[in-house]
Amino acid sequence: MKDHILKVALGVDVSKDNLAVCLCRLTVNLAKEFEDSFEVSNDISGFKKLIRWLDAQVAERENLWVVMESTGVYHEGFVYYLYEAGFNVSVMQSGRVKRYGQSLDQRSKTDALDSRMLAMLGCERALPLWTPPDPTLRELKGLSRERSFLLKEKQIERNRLHSNQHSAYSNKRELRRFKQRLKLIAKQLEEVEKEMKVLINDTPDLKCRIKHLESIPGISFVSAATVVGETLGFTGFTNAKQLTSYAGFDVVLKESGAYKGKTRISKKGNKNIRRALYMPAMTAVRCNTTLKKFYERVKPTKAKPMIALVAVERKLLVLMYSLWKNEIDYDSEYEQKKTARTEVLAAQDRSNLALTSS
Repeated sequence: MKDHILKVALGVDVSKDNLAVCLCRLTVNLAKEFEDSFEVSNDISGFKKLIRWLDAQVAERENLWVVMESTGVYHEGFVYYLYEAGFNVSVMQSGRVKRYGQSLDQRSKTDALDSRMLAMLGCERALPLWTPPDPTLRELKGLSRERSFLLKEKQIERNRLHSNQHSAYSNKRELRRFKQRLKLIAKQLEEVEKEMKVLINDTPDLKCRIKHLESIPGISFVSAATVVGETLGFTGFTNAKQLTSYAGFDVVLKESGAYKGKTRISKKGNKNIRRALYMPAMTAVRCNTTLKKFYERVKPTKAKPMIALVAVERKLLVLMYSLWKNEIDYDSEYEQKKTARTEVLAAQDRSNLALTSS
């Protein structure tokens, strides 16, 4: 029986209270054999019950892949438990799972069907193995998210205060409370940014790499720390294309027959990265000679100046990724040096060609 099994995958549909699971076996003739789906509670007792059942179904944990969809925070307890127990775990982004489900032409949607679909995905595809993020980077991400939330709350309170001040029914006590809340938010923002600096300064390697990113004109400490935190130190990215897609900077175009659409960024990605790079891009087009020339070259070809600014944001993100990977500072003359090297090599090629011809 075991000899004709190529792969075993457990699909897990995670919700706040329960885990719907389905086991799938891929046979040598590429048929799929399923165990009936069932549910366990999303807590320690449910985890233990599920692992006892898995040990009875699968002889070796190394031959089993557990596949689940990222669900904010509800999957985290289970995925850490499985990792510590020695299971192979893959945590898939919701967009990829959705596209796979659409390819199956599955119209109904239930927890049981979703777990079955995830099990099929685990059997059919070579999925990336999940590993826990670095604790320092995970904490940095949490702090950057908290800062982003506080900035949003600050703007909301400022708008409310402005509205109240210009209202015919303004209330002095209400105004005082608005101002007190704004002071509290400002104090908490200061505390969060201080904690980010302490966290990074206590990690020498991280501090050094952040300095590389800060060497880019327009990139502040907070901007660099936010991007590093949101990407968990650019882990899981093997090229710039994957990174820009993760941030929602990938360009999409829709055309069909006579209809000719316009190119735009997908925005199907991490909005916190896009938000963190907006002000740095505004500064870069004034202070960064290379990006200023790039912006001035792109701007006339676009219908709106904002499109050219988004292109600068994308350029900044790729530049940060390159400096982080290579552990080097920003070189403002890199483009000129690259052009000069290209011209020298071209001249050498022409000289060698002339000598060969003679």
